[in-house]
Amino acid sequence: MPVPLVRFVCMRKLMLLAVLLYGLYAHTQQGYTFNRISTDDALGLSSNAVYCTYQDKKGYIWVGTANGLQRFDGSKFVSFGNSDPGSTLLPVSDLVQIIPDENGLLWLFFGSRLEAGLFDPISFRYHTVPIKTSKPIPARSGMKLWKDSQQNLYVVIWKFGILRYNKNKHSFSDENPFPLPAGWVSSINVFEDTLKKQIWFPCPDSGIAIYDIPSKKIYTSSYNPLKIPLLDNKSIIPGTTEIFIDSRRRHWIFNWTNGQHKWCFDEKGTLLKDTAGLNDNREYSELTSFFETREKVLWVYGANGLFNYDSDVNRFFFYKPGVTSETGIPYQSAHYVMEDRDGSIWISTDNGLFFATPESGTYGVVNILFDERNGGIEITDLLQLNSGQYWLTTWGKGLITMDKNFTTYSAGVYKQMPKMDQVSFAQYYQTWALYQHTDGKIWIGCQAGKYIIYDTLTKRSSFAEIKEADGATIRFITGDKNGNIWFSTQRGHIINYDGKKFNVVQQFGTIIPKILIDNKGLLWLATFNQGLYCLSADGKTILRRYTSNSKENPLFINSGDDIDQINDTTIAYGAGALNLINTRTGKVTWRTFDDGLPGNSIRRIRADRNGNLWIITKNGLSKYNPRTNRFTPYGRKDGITLANLTTAADFISKEDYILFAGSNGLMYFMPSLFENKKPPANVVITDFKLFNDYLPLDSLLKRPKLEFSADENSFSIYFSSLSYSQKEKLTYYYKMEGVDKEWIKADRQNYVNYPLLPPGHYTFSVYCENIDGIRSKEITSFEIYIKPPFWKTYWFISTLLLIILLFIYALHRLRVNKLLAVEKIRNRVARDLHDDMGSTLSTINILSTMAKSKLNSDNVKTSEYISKISENSQRMMEAMDDIVWSIKPMNDSMQKIIARMREYATNILEAKDIEVFFNIEEEVNDVKLDMEARRDFFLVFKEAVNNAAKYSKAEKV
Repeated sequence: MPVPLVRFVCMRKLMLLAVLLYGLYAHTQQGYTFNRISTDDALGLSSNAVYCTYQDKKGYIWVGTANGLQRFDGSKFVSFGNSDPGSTLLPVSDLVQIIPDENGLLWLFFGSRLEAGLFDPISFRYHTVPIKTSKPIPARSGMKLWKDSQQNLYVVIWKFGILRYNKNKHSFSDENPFPLPAGWVSSINVFEDTLKKQIWFPCPDSGIAIYDIPSKKIYTSSYNPLKIPLLDNKSIIPGTTEIFIDSRRRHWIFNWTNGQHKWCFDEKGTLLKDTAGLNDNREYSELTSFFETREKVLWVYGANGLFNYDSDVNRFFFYKPGVTSETGIPYQSAHYVMEDRDGSIWISTDNGLFFATPESGTYGVVNILFDERNGGIEITDLLQLNSGQYWLTTWGKGLITMDKNFTTYSAGVYKQMPKMDQVSFAQYYQTWALYQHTDGKIWIGCQAGKYIIYDTLTKRSSFAEIKEADGATIRFITGDKNGNIWFSTQRGHIINYDGKKFNVVQQFGTIIPKILIDNKGLLWLATFNQGLYCLSADGKTILRRYTSNSKENPLFINSGDDIDQINDTTIAYGAGALNLINTRTGKVTWRTFDDGLPGNSIRRIRADRNGNLWIITKNGLSKYNPRTNRFTPYGRKDGITLANLTTAADFISKEDYILFAGSNGLMYFMPSLFENKKPPANVVITDFKLFNDYLPLDSLLKRPKLEFSADENSFSIYFSSLSYSQKEKLTYYYKMEGVDKEWIKADRQNYVNYPLLPPGHYTFSVYCENIDGIRSKEITSFEIYIKPPFWKTYWFISTLLLIILLFIYALHRLRVNKLLAVEKIRNRVARDLHDDMGSTLSTINILSTMAKSKLNSDNVKTSEYISKISENSQRMMEAMDDIVWSIKPMNDSMQKIIARMREYATNILEAKDIEVFFNIEEEVNDVKLDMEARRDFFLVFKEAVNNAAKYSKAEKV
């Protein structure tokens, strides 16, 4: 045989072997895709040693760690310790169990302390519950809390027995209601079969004991009147430590002899093969616990082992300890498995807390990885055949062919490959494009213009070359409704095949990675650096061209990798950002990073049957809803782990699966998986901060309204729906009535700050909305009342008004009293003046009459009468002067009074040659006298001076 032929045969065999090996090494991810929460995430997890979790009715996740109790709201962990005088100090120790009781309290069990206690999640108070035994507990005895279906709580103690909680005594005591045979001691893994009302006790040293609740009898291998098959099975009796009965009534029994053995039986005692996969761990392990989800997914876990049962393949999927690949999590011991109300799975491990959404599970997103040990696989295109199989083209490795379940098989495409030179042989393995014609034949585009036609009926392949391609790589193949086949090449050829011959209808001189034929039959071409072209149905006429340099309706950039049609009037072009072209008006609209697109680097786009657009960028997968103009990103939390790899090809299957493929990976999912028609959970207020201090929220919100003083007026309100799987897909809207007029969209931090609110009544309201625009059922709201400062309170203002009114009234009364006093004085003065003047004038009148009668007869008498008339007139004038002086306001001061007194005394006494001395103390000047007192005081002084002048005969006064 000539050497070239030997080389060709060897190469052919090697290529076939490589394809076979890649098919064998391809695997489908059956497990969940977990997200890790650790102490490095700045969320506040106190320790990576997480032992247990519990979700309360509000939605909070309570976490037991090596550093005690914490609460998680999706954004942060809150630690709890208590120094309340009425409460026991909550231990900072390994909290291994959290169990709710019927009153809303939480039972806590601290493993290393062997301490149980009750914790109130509202008041945050903790009280220990004593464990009282009649005899000492053996050293190194493991303990576990266990609650039955009747809400009775027990402590199961290894190598000792079972203690029941006595509510009246508030302690655990030796009141074991289960009459196990003498010497029989159960392991700590007791199981209650609620369907048959039986409790199973695995007793490692004795066998299995079953307590029948209605009859209160114990059944064992020695007493088995019900003929329970498993009690008579001798192979599982020694060393039985774990028992679990799932919803399918499979009995899982683990026992120890020279290692741990895993058994699965049906109710008749028939051994089942459902333990397949549980022994995939070749390292030492101890599987001690079981958990079954609402969707009947079974989990088995323990030290060095975590498994979930995949009912599609009837086998357990093993999460390898310490592995950080897409299918593993870095753990050494799985302590607890919990399902939250959204269906997400939470795994408590020695290396953090892991959780996975339902979408990332066995029935969610499927990620297929191909082995990279032989250089990897670069997938360039994918296609679902009419028969349902999936074919993938690769560069240099030929075709990967898979059945409907994505299991690789050999289709024999290269089986009838003719003899050719090595270069041509290699070029037929450098495949780029796939298309199945209406006649069922599959066209495979290859390097250098070569192509393969595979006949699905005859199972034979033909190998040829499109000479019109001038040796250019065939990048894309598609067909129109008239049966024509269209090709694009690496060098810009647009080639039409009408069933008879190939015709070059356009030459653009650049890479054309994709051709889209729209619902009108027009051709849309994605190009490298030349924009977007729209051609007529025959491809000969350029109807429109869009570039980034166009003055009207420019593209974001000129280069694009993918194109699809969303609806009758909209073409979506992935050129950097998302370019939406209206086919009627020619208008181009961008949707960019600023609009929510994860990145302006689109690689793949594919429209689903509902008109949504699924987009792969360098930042991962997202969905664009053209009706709401909203982008929704999807990542590892949703089971999307290969988006960064699957950037080369896309397809939508007949079953409506969206598929993306690329470097070493294939990812597919059902779009409906991410649809959520249920309203999101109501929003919960997770924290309330006054200035920089967090307030105890649970007790705070029990009040009808929150009341604060005038200077307590700066709030930060934190909120969340407590949906951990939908956290990044919910939009929150809030409003503070009294401040905000409209609903305000919250930022990603899910809190709002209201600084320096004025006094008044407010109502804070918040709701959330999912990606489909569905609101939460109820609007969460609460009232806030900021009290005004005391000077703005009603009582203060009322008191102040009353005081002002009283003051005004007092002023009014004072004025009235003064007016009355003046009036009284006036009346008195008038009366005195009237009496005095009346008396004096009468006297003068009489004297005048008498003087007149004596005028001619008695001059002496007349003179005497006239003198008296003069005296009376003088006296009356002085009295009037005194009255007028006392009435004048200007004479109110003591200085005026003293001056008048001095003047009067001088005039009277000096006329009598009496020397006058006038001494006044300084304090006298400050004395205030009213008008009447002033007049009386002066009259008294005047009378004293007159008496001194008339009768004292003194020389000095």
